[in-house]
Amino acid sequence: MYIPRLRRIETVLKEIKATDPKTVISRWFILQLVRSEEITPLKYGDAWLINTDELYEYLSGCIPQDFNYQPLIKRDLMTSGEIWRMFLARDPETKILKLNLRLFVKEQGIWYFVSSSRKWYIDFNAFMEKINPRHINEKVKIPRLRWHDDSVRNFKRTHPELEGATMTVAEQAVHSDRVFKTLNGHRWIINYDQLENEVIHILKAKQPPS
Repeated sequence: MYIPRLRRIETVLKEIKATDPKTVISRWFILQLVRSEEITPLKYGDAWLINTDELYEYLSGCIPQDFNYQPLIKRDLMTSGEIWRMFLARDPETKILKLNLRLFVKEQGIWYFVSSSRKWYIDFNAFMEKINPRHINEKVKIPRLRWHDDSVRNFKRTHPELEGATMTVAEQAVHSDRVFKTLNGHRWIINYDQLENEVIHILKAKQPPS
């Protein structure tokens, strides 16, 4: 089953830059997405966290809103230790720890009870609904984000192997619904992976039938 990868914004930014040193994503940009609730802010203990996969899906132009979400786990009750070990097994850098998990459950009003042996039994489905309200269900690859102007202007030089990939074609691709774009200050940011795919799609469509 899918386990949310919850991180501080600073940690997410380091992950993005390590994977894509040329990214134009900044801490301010991510903060603006959080403040506008384009992505879900989660107060967990003394930190504000975001789901990295939710962020990457947003930057790919896809935020699922599956209100008919059905949890993949049959059991409703799990101990805090079981939940912690589940998260740790799938995400070694998880912020979900046994003690802060219990505090979060109390603060969020999630149903639980403490047994005579001092074990915390928690409504797992309710817990997952709180930390994954948009029902992300898969790990998402970090997209390459670039400035619109630079990408279009330099596309032909960057891709000499694509015959016919002119600046006009690149600009046409930018306007496709299949290419994510968002305004950051006075400049547009685009998903460069999608731009490349759309340019190839346009060039193939222009080829005469064989």
